[in-house]
Amino acid sequence: MFKKLRLNIGHSKLRKELKSLNRHKRVHNFDSARKIGILLFLVSDNDFEQAIKLMGFLVEKNLEVSILAFYSGKEIPHKYLMRKNVHVFFKKELNWYGKPLMTYTNDFINKEFDILIDLSLVEVFALKWIASLSKAKFKVGSLSYYGNPNDLIINIKTENNLEYFISQLKHYLHLINNRFAQQEEENNRKV
Repeated sequence: MFKKLRLNIGHSKLRKELKSLNRHKRVHNFDSARKIGILLFLVSDNDFEQAIKLMGFLVEKNLEVSILAFYSGKEIPHKYLMRKNVHVFFKKELNWYGKPLMTYTNDFINKEFDILIDLSLVEVFALKWIASLSKAKFKVGSLSYYGNPNDLIINIKTENNLEYFISQLKHYLHLINNRFAQQEEENNRKV
């Protein structure tokens, strides 16, 4: 009962914060994006490896990538802390109703990513807080919980695993035809 009360208060605070959110929405694909943020609910080593593979795929496309992961355990294993551009936080770094308190979580929220990829397949309030308040121009995620803040929602109910979600994410972001990117390329060719 107390957990539900804390969650209700957290959602109330989130709605209040969202009223002052100033975000410039713009659809991006892997060709038009330059900065990408990835949110991850870190449940297993496999989830972490899938996120690192996605990061490698994006870095090969010359994109700047940052990962912010929430670990549900009591202490973060060192193997998750030894990566460049990867930050992991856990329960002790949340306030009483679930808001992340670390400086790097606020930096992540305020960074204007071209694409924010939410790899969470279940609702985690701390990640919902970050995704909702993120100033990212284009937010992408799964249909994993009510009221998610994503601009593009990918429904993967038939295969509820991270590897399949990432393959679908790549597929749909590849299909998106970004007319703004095409116009910029045409303008650059004319110059």
